[in-house]
Order: sequence, then structure tokens, then C-alpha cells
Amino acid sequence: MMCDVLITIIPKVSEFNSCLLFMLSSFDRRMKVFINGTLSIQGVTSKDEGDYLCVARNKIGDDYVLLKVINVLLPAPYYGSRYTVHRNGTLEIRNLRKTDSSNLLCIARNEGGEVRMQVSLNVTDEFEKPQLKSPATESVALSTGISMILNCSVEGNPPPEVTWILPNGTSLLNGTSRFRFHHMSNGTLYIRNPSASEAGKYRCVGRNVAGNVERTVTLELGQKPDIYTKYSSLVSIINGENLQLNCLSKGSPLPKLIWTLPSGVVLSRAEAKGRYAVWENGTLTVQMASVYDRGTYHCRLTNEHGSSLLTVSVIVIAYPPRITNGPAAVVYARSGVAIQLNCMVIGIPKADVVWELPDKSMLKVSGQPLIQNPTSRDAGFYKCTARNVVGSDTKSTYVHVFVANIYFQSV
Repeated sequence: MMCDVLITIIPKVSEFNSCLLFMLSSFDRRMKVFINGTLSIQGVTSKDEGDYLCVARNKIGDDYVLLKVINVLLPAPYYGSRYTVHRNGTLEIRNLRKTDSSNLLCIARNEGGEVRMQVSLNVTDEFEKPQLKSPATESVALSTGISMILNCSVEGNPPPEVTWILPNGTSLLNGTSRFRFHHMSNGTLYIRNPSASEAGKYRCVGRNVAGNVERTVTLELGQKPDIYTKYSSLVSIINGENLQLNCLSKGSPLPKLIWTLPSGVVLSRAEAKGRYAVWENGTLTVQMASVYDRGTYHCRLTNEHGSSLLTVSVIVIAYPPRITNGPAAVVYARSGVAIQLNCMVIGIPKADVVWELPDKSMLKVSGQPLIQNPTSRDAGFYKCTARNVVGSDTKSTYVHVFVANIYFQSV
């Protein structure tokens, strides 16, 4: 809705108690009010300083806004607390404030006339020195032939300008490219199909009027996994003990790991099968190892750069049973008098002992067999057999049982 626009000028010094209300067009031809309500004053002088009241009026009512016009003229040279006008016409403003935002007019005059230059000064919030949103240093593995992106996130006010400096000293401004390198608009550095020669230190520098900040990314030529567990000799354990073999490496993420057992069984990281288990750190454990677990164990680590192999030879100490204290070849017994047959055995693993009796039956004992009350029926061959997974040993004896003579005397 259009409305009539009236301007009331309130002078700095007034001899009247009441304000004068008038149309500008009838008061000063230097002043002009446009249809959109804009007031234009040509040839501003110090006399134009003061408060200007803009009143908008229609049939419903009035609205107004009060504006202050301050006409500051600084000659050259001029030296103030915050403002300095140098002899060459340069304006210096110290301790800049947001309230310094304004349109500045530079006027140069001589006998031949004058020229003017207008500068719009917009003071934003306080400047903020650039700050990294990523770590100041980082090491990245270089995979030859695989394109990669190096990140450089910087924030500040005003937004910093990012420059990448390559290992050979070449600078890449935002949006520029050189050979395999392209500095993208978001500040990251794109490296296309890098080779081993692209390894080195890359510097990212973010700058604005408040300062600068720097980040270094070291591009390291990728390496195959390093197994730092070493076995200088074969590993030996006693049959029945638990076996533990380490295959430790560094890096994140951990490389792929596979253990191959002498039997051909294959286990990967954090996997278990029966007595065998591979832990997250790469260690292989075998519960109650036996002679069947002896042989060569292989641990292979693999990443995108290659693989490394650890080979460990394992022996399981065991020997066949040996009867160290067996029965005599012939044992004589008297009917009704208990006898004990000895069969002392050594061996690794511990041997099972079985006696074969004269009637061909088998007797498994943990100690030494004892015939409590022998009779003639107990006579015959007795064989002791000791056996483990490695072998066996036997000892035999013949038992004679004598029956006591009984004499009868007639009366």
C-alpha cells in the first residue's frame, strides 16, 4: 500500500520549542525524496548533520523511523586515536569495530575541480585464526596404482585459503592441477594412480587475515606385514603338555592371518577347532599335544602389499614304554600263600599295562597284580604288556603252584 512520505528535520541547535514540519521539495532543492521513501541529499555539508525523522502516513495512521546523520570530514593529514589520514590520502583505522561499517567517501580537490571515490566498509565479527579439524600430522600408506585423497579440513573466519605443498616444493592453490595431483575445491588433494615416487611429506597450509595453520601428511610406501615373532630353533614339548606358538604383527587393521597345521588343518584369526585355537593376536594354542601334533606349522600374514610367512618346527617328546622291573622267568608259589607279580614301566606318554592270564583273559591294572590264594588252577603263563602311542614292551613268566603233601597215619 502506498502512502504519503513526510520528512521532519530536527536541527542540532533549534531556537524553537516546536519542530517544523515541511515537504523537503519546498525546503532544499539538494534534498529529494524518492517514491520508495529514500531520501537523497546532494552536496552534504556539516550543516546537514542531525536527526532525520521519516514519517509514513495513510488514512489508518502513522509510522516513523528516526535516523541520525553524522558528517565527519577528516582532512589529510589527520591523526586521531583510531583514525589516521596519511598525506598520500590513505585512511588507516585501528582497532576495527563492527560499528565502523559504513560507506566512506574520499574527495580530492584542487583549482581544477574535484574527484570522488566511494568505499563500502563492512566489518564482520572478530577474525578467527585458522584451525585444523584433522590431526596436525598423519602417516598414510601408499598403495601404488590406487588413487587416493589426502584430507585437509580447516576452519576460521574469514574462511581460510588452503594451499598444498608437494614433496618437491611445488605449491597447488585451490582448484589447480599438476601431473597426478589435483587440489579439489573442498581443500583435499587428489592423487591419481600414484607410483612409489609419490612417497614423501605433503604440507597443507590454511591462511586468512588472522594467521595460518599447517598440517603434514606423510605418504609412506606400503609394506607387507612384518612378523616380529622369531623362532631360532625348533620347539619341543613333552607329550600331553599344551603347545603355544606366537605369530604377532603390528598395524591397524591387523593383516589377514592363516595358520596351517602339520595335519593340513587351516585356521584363521579368532577361530577354534577341537583342541586347536587361534586367538585375535595371532597366537595358536594346542591343548594336550601328542606325538601326532609334531611337524611343521606355517603362519601366513597377508595385506594389500604382500604376505609374510613364519615357519615353526615342533617336536613332541615321547618314547615307548620300557619294563624296568618285570617278573622272573619262573615264579614258584605255594598253594594258599599270596604272590605278587611285578611289572614296573616307564614311558612318555604314560603306558597302559595289561596282564594276559593263563586262560587268555586280559586284566588291566593300575598297580601290580596280586594272587591272593593261588591254587593249581592259577598255574600257567602270565604276560605283562605295556603300551603307549609310541610303542610297547612285554615280559612273561610261568607260575608254578605247589600243593602241600598231606600224610595220614593209621591208628
